[in-house]
Amino acid sequence: MKSESDWKSWLFLYPLLQGLGGVGWWCLLLAVPESRALFLSETLSERVLLAFWLPDGVVFVGGSFVLAYGLWRQRCWAGPVLYFLTGGIAYVSLYCLSLSLTTQGGWLGTCLMLVCLGLMLLVCLIHTGRCCGKAGDVQDHISTDAG
Repeated sequence: MKSESDWKSWLFLYPLLQGLGGVGWWCLLLAVPESRALFLSETLSERVLLAFWLPDGVVFVGGSFVLAYGLWRQRCWAGPVLYFLTGGIAYVSLYCLSLSLTTQGGWLGTCLMLVCLGLMLLVCLIHTGRCCGKAGDVQDHISTDAG
C-alpha cells in the first residue's frame, strides 16, 4: 500500500492529465466537427455544446492546470483551488446529467463528466487526509485557533 508521501508527490498528475484531456477534447470538437455528434442528441443543438467553451476553458482546463501546479509545488492555495474546481465539475456534471435525462442524448459527455467528478472527489479525499491527518490533529488546530 502506498504511503502518504507517495500520494502527496504524485497527486498533481490527475489534474494535469484532466487539463490536457480538456484541451484535447476541445481540439477534437473544433478540428473535427463530425465528432460533436457523439455528444449530442436529436434535440440538443451544437450551439449548446459549443457554449461550454468559456467555462470549460477557465474552470475545467485552467483550474486543472492551476491545481496541478499548486499540488506539485505544495502551495497553500492548492486546497481552495481543489475545492473550487471540484464544485465546478460537480455543477457541470449534474447539469449534463439533467440535460441527458431531458433530451435522451449526450450520454458520452455526461459519463465523462461523472468520471471526472468521481476522480476529483477521490483527489479531495486524498488531499484532505494528507492535510488534516488524524482527528486529534484537527481538534488540536481548532483548540489552538480558538484560544
